[in-house]
Amino acid sequence: MHWFYHVVRHFLISWGYWALLLGLFGESMGLPLPGETLLMFASFLTHKQTGLHIQWVILVGVVAAIMGDNLGYLLGHHFGKTFIGWAKKLLRLDDQDIGIARKLIQTHGGRTIFFSRFIFGLRTIAGPMAGSLEMPWRRFFRFNLLGAATWVVGMSFVGYAFANEFDSLLGYIEKASWAIAGGLLLTGYLIWRRAKQRYSTQNHRKAA
Repeated sequence: MHWFYHVVRHFLISWGYWALLLGLFGESMGLPLPGETLLMFASFLTHKQTGLHIQWVILVGVVAAIMGDNLGYLLGHHFGKTFIGWAKKLLRLDDQDIGIARKLIQTHGGRTIFFSRFIFGLRTIAGPMAGSLEMPWRRFFRFNLLGAATWVVGMSFVGYAFANEFDSLLGYIEKASWAIAGGLLLTGYLIWRRAKQRYSTQNHRKAA
């Protein structure tokens, strides 16, 4: 992975805040980019004489994350039918599954948007997913703002404070992120099954 860190370092030193802005913006709108690595590496480089400063790293990071998430939401809102059609084919979902997903995003959407910001992969799809499933924009924006600000500030100060142990620290965070993602996916699946059973029971009662 040293070659990867070398590439990230090169882009940050060459492009500065623009590299951070484009990286976090792209990841947040739905592209598979290493936003977490970029943010922590930028914070680490503020210790060096690279022209980067921690306060500007935080400001650029928060703005980029919020802008990217909201563009992802907008794309999901306008092209939701297409995204849902792809999901139905790839994951073999039916209309009942989509209906349950909409109910769940209304009930648990705020917490999902906030905590997805801390999980690699989930933060990439959170915006488009919320837009596709018709989560109210104001509710999305509120929890997105809280999640983005908390994540950027937290990751920036961790990268800044533990600069001398950067390689080991990034490895631990990546492993923890995957473990948490697995736990959240399992929890989401159990909630999904429970909601689907309730939905089926309600339909049987109505039919009777």
